[in-house]
Amino acid sequence: MKIAFFNIQNIFCRHISLLERNNADNKIGWIEEFETLLIQPNRTQKDYDRMRILSYFLGFDNKAKTSYFTIKNAMGELLLKKGLDTETPKASYLTNWEGWAKVDSMPIDEVPILNKAKVIKEVEPDILILLEVENRASLVQFNRHFLSSKENSPYTETVFLETNDLFGRGIGVLAKKGFDLEYIKTHVNELDDKGNPIFDMDLQEYRFRTSSGLPLDILCSHFANNNYTPDFFVDRQKKQSEYIAKLFVKKQIDTYNHSVFMGTLNAPAYSNAISTMIKNIGLSDITKHPNFAVDLDKGKDAGYYRLGAYRMGVNIKQRDYLMLSNGLFKTIKNCGLVRKGMWYKTQPKWNIFGSINNEKHAASEHPLLWCQLNI
Repeated sequence: MKIAFFNIQNIFCRHISLLERNNADNKIGWIEEFETLLIQPNRTQKDYDRMRILSYFLGFDNKAKTSYFTIKNAMGELLLKKGLDTETPKASYLTNWEGWAKVDSMPIDEVPILNKAKVIKEVEPDILILLEVENRASLVQFNRHFLSSKENSPYTETVFLETNDLFGRGIGVLAKKGFDLEYIKTHVNELDDKGNPIFDMDLQEYRFRTSSGLPLDILCSHFANNNYTPDFFVDRQKKQSEYIAKLFVKKQIDTYNHSVFMGTLNAPAYSNAISTMIKNIGLSDITKHPNFAVDLDKGKDAGYYRLGAYRMGVNIKQRDYLMLSNGLFKTIKNCGLVRKGMWYKTQPKWNIFGSINNEKHAASEHPLLWCQLNI
């Protein structure tokens, strides 16, 4: 049995605010790279191609990134044109849907969509949990047209639950035949002492039963990220970590042999913000297993261990976790991390898909974590 977790960062479309935030985080590096290429005396065609990509990311052509469109009704069909036409009213049923309209999300290019599927097909898990999925329709279409083929059996269980996320991102669950989803519980309505939701997204619980009758409990969460000030950010993570730790104590997880926790915690394992959960829930991280496999960094970085990285030679900051109860951890046959769909912004570098030539083609900023259990 293979279990996998992947923060896919949306499938077909992503909220504009998230795209803008990503651009802001990378802007300084892009400016430095563009200026270096600009003063370079002899530029190759590859350099010019990179400059075009950087000019797009830096917003030199604002029309290419506009969130406003003008709609025309041509013989019953709606035609879209980029840009805001201030001479027309806002489109609505009163105007027969002609006029300007503002969209909240932008479509993701086909190349990264295909790369998202490639990452998953590298492992071909029996149970797959996906974070940051935009809606159920996208999950169903992705399964039907990108994950299923003659070589790859389809996922028969397809479940999507919305969360507290302001940008509409939810959690998707896919499972193949022989892995029946019996139970789902959400914690979106759990409040802190100030009456605010504890989880920015959610903590969700799933119970699967295999064809052999084995029960399997999986919990998945997404912790607060750096949208907040540093102190508030850490405080949010502490509350979320403490809540999960208490939940696992209540479940007496140490005596239960078939439980898994997975999620994007947005903090390394040594962080004080999540230490309560890491130390007290009685689970073991798959990165600590001797059979944990991953392509190492290229060159001298293969022998380097950056603080907060997954392990030596895997120098990307650990934000994503796949943890198993002691009973399951002992049954691990193989486990690993797939980062072929990630773009390396700076050194170190690692093996990536040939279809990824720049940041725009990356499947996600997160790796896929997986484990194969001998049960």
